[in-house]
Amino acid sequence: MANVCLCKGVSEETIIKAIKEGAITFEAVGEKTGAGTGVCHGARCKQTIERLIEEHKQK
Repeated sequence: MANVCLCKGVSEETIIKAIKEGAITFEAVGEKTGAGTGVCHGARCKQTIERLIEEHKQK
């Protein structure tokens, strides 16, 4: 799978795994994976991460 967070090199697979383990906010995903914490501070990946949270969080 492709990297979602280009700054930190975090893959979509890694982010989905973190969401399924309970990281259901952008900040929680960042704490668990590093995504969104690079030099752009999520400017490039935040929308994608939030979409993945909506798609994969436990209902």
